[in-house]
Amino acid sequence: MNNKFKNKKVLIFGLGLNQGGVGSAQFFANEGSIVKVTDLKSKEILKPSLKQLKEFRNISYTLGKHKYEDINWADIIIRNPAIKDNNQYLKYALNKGKRVETDFSIFLDFANQKKIIAITGTKGKSTTASLIYEAIKESGKKVIFAGNIGKSILNTLPYLSENPWIVVEISSFQLQSLKEKIFTPKIAVITNIYPDHLNWHTSMEEYIQAKKMVAINQTAEDFLVIPCSGGFFNKEFLQGIKSKLVDFCTSCDRDISKLLEETKLPLAGTANKENYAAAFSVCDILGIDRKTVIKAFKKFKGSEFRMQLLGTFGGVGIFNDSTATNPIATMAALQTLGSFNIILITGGMNKGMDYTKYATAVSKSVKKVFFLEGDATEEIKKYLNQDLIADTYNNLEKLLIDVKKEARSGSVILFSPAATSFNLFQNEFDRGRKFNEAVRKVFRNA
Repeated sequence: MNNKFKNKKVLIFGLGLNQGGVGSAQFFANEGSIVKVTDLKSKEILKPSLKQLKEFRNISYTLGKHKYEDINWADIIIRNPAIKDNNQYLKYALNKGKRVETDFSIFLDFANQKKIIAITGTKGKSTTASLIYEAIKESGKKVIFAGNIGKSILNTLPYLSENPWIVVEISSFQLQSLKEKIFTPKIAVITNIYPDHLNWHTSMEEYIQAKKMVAINQTAEDFLVIPCSGGFFNKEFLQGIKSKLVDFCTSCDRDISKLLEETKLPLAGTANKENYAAAFSVCDILGIDRKTVIKAFKKFKGSEFRMQLLGTFGGVGIFNDSTATNPIATMAALQTLGSFNIILITGGMNKGMDYTKYATAVSKSVKKVFFLEGDATEEIKKYLNQDLIADTYNNLEKLLIDVKKEARSGSVILFSPAATSFNLFQNEFDRGRKFNEAVRKVFRNA
């Protein structure tokens, strides 16, 4: 990067366990910066992340706490997007006039924004982004998949020299932290908006406005792809947006609807039809012919931990839907399965969600419910009949041993928590990996 960061004192403010903090620390250490990492989590909790940084001699640490001295020391502060705007240390840094960035904002300094396709939304963004990426790749155009959760967006910087299309999945946290940056993707996609992350955002309105950030700086030469179903996408939401609006629909758009009916694509369910429709719309904007798009879509069998079919064991199908961190996502999973012989594993920590409609959906289609510990679990139980409720667990193997006793040939086991994971796991991906490991142990001889 032309020694742009050499000898700069860089504070990684929030290392975390989702790779973003690790990627930032690695990037600046490799650029010759003097790096310090700070996180409220302990060394023990952060062990998986710290292990990836042990080779670097130019990284020091303040763990289990934050210090104002570290803020004063830094030339550049790389903020973890999960850190809220009202964080006292963040406020202190801004009041001191410190340069506060995120890994994404640093990435934008090097990327051609007119080659960015940015996908956000409450659910479906990972699948939609993956479909778009696969279609562009199939068309023969240069493309990279950047910023998908579990990897650092800074890892993709070496590939920008070829001026590829950049498909990026971006969360409300990341968008809200870009308020001081001009973000102008060529194509912005908002898959949908439902209540979510209300333990982090101060209100539903703030959450909606964070999603709007993906398009607010676009010009009349850019595109915003949104669902045509209305909802939060009203006149007030669209006020101030200058980009060309392209709406996708699985019912009223006869062309897309007919295409989805005639084409046997591998991902089932209403939610995935919407993902396909959004991805088709983007591919149309890019001028990729439909045969190429369909060929790419047929190859894509789904993202890990998103309604991932682990297999059939003794006639029992097992799905891992660990990334379902809100009730809407699990309701979509139940709708996709459409079975009355579902054994559901759900629960965890609440993030300000209302579980009344969720409980109604569960009661209609689920045979038995097993729970992971957490305050969301206690909330869900309030609305369910007692005959549906099995036990609550803090160990996946023990849980699956009991689920296995309940399952019969023809049953479907659905692991779809509808809640966050932080009381028992590092994150939803760690939860998904551990579930897969437990399935292998418990069902290996089934």
